[in-house]
Amino acid sequence: MKFGATLWPQNTTWAAWRDAAKFVDEVGLETVWAWDHFYALAGKEEAQNFESTTLLAAIAPLTKRVKIGALVQGVTYRHPAVIANMAATHDHVSEGRAICGIGAAWNQTEHKAYGIDLGTPGVRSRRFAEAAKVIRALLGGERVTYSGKYYQLKDAVLNTRPIQKRLPIMIGGGGEQKTLRTVARYADMWHAFGTPEVMKHKIEVLHQHCKDVGRDPNDIEVWGGQWIVVRDDAEDARQVLDEIRTHHPPMNPPNAIIGNADQVAARLKQFWDVGVRGFIPGFAYPYDTTTIERLAKEVRPRLQKLIKT
Repeated sequence: MKFGATLWPQNTTWAAWRDAAKFVDEVGLETVWAWDHFYALAGKEEAQNFESTTLLAAIAPLTKRVKIGALVQGVTYRHPAVIANMAATHDHVSEGRAICGIGAAWNQTEHKAYGIDLGTPGVRSRRFAEAAKVIRALLGGERVTYSGKYYQLKDAVLNTRPIQKRLPIMIGGGGEQKTLRTVARYADMWHAFGTPEVMKHKIEVLHQHCKDVGRDPNDIEVWGGQWIVVRDDAEDARQVLDEIRTHHPPMNPPNAIIGNADQVAARLKQFWDVGVRGFIPGFAYPYDTTTIERLAKEVRPRLQKLIKT
């Protein structure tokens, strides 16, 4: 299983976020992510929160191996052609390590505050399907003329082509009727939250959509996510979560997988068994580098042994 880390960009400093991202790279996790929001998502909404695309561009030359992406960029905030250009530029700055993470957007607070139209769930799904189609075509080197309900392009090209032959698109979201159909058509990676039982069901739905659109489901890498705290003592783990809450009041305790390396590996094996091939825990300031390191050095080898047995 591949691992990543979503480093929350709220209530932190650039130096702390930068150092945590570099640590993720140094210990050998595969991906590092920032969420794409302008208001904080946990605790007080009107708290400092860094913009994702700038963070990714800044961290790219400071890392060597880790892939970088937003989990995920709401297409309401930027035109899909702009998103494609940003992803291509991130690919050059990172020397071929960019992932284009996109989603339909959902946060009403920041949309209302900034005067950005969010729309009904149906509008968001239809608009997202158009945006994903445009982004996939531009990143693929196509010259795009497109007349949709939400986007119109005429003889459009991406003048800065990505380094990667196929820059991967990560789609986030679990809507079964529309979002997963868009995943089936355009995504290389898909991310959703849920228990192994929930993920199993949604993967089955995704496979049916793939069949309907003529796509091999094996072309789409499935990623799950949940907080993880790796500690040998339950009280130590509780203190980690309490410290997070102290820095992000009045945040509720995160729903976390808690345990020693063997216990965490056993839980992640349940995700593997239903088809999850990547996992992205969240980390808020103060970033839990102990868990990040133990995921790489202790949990991963134990999980690999469980998978082989």
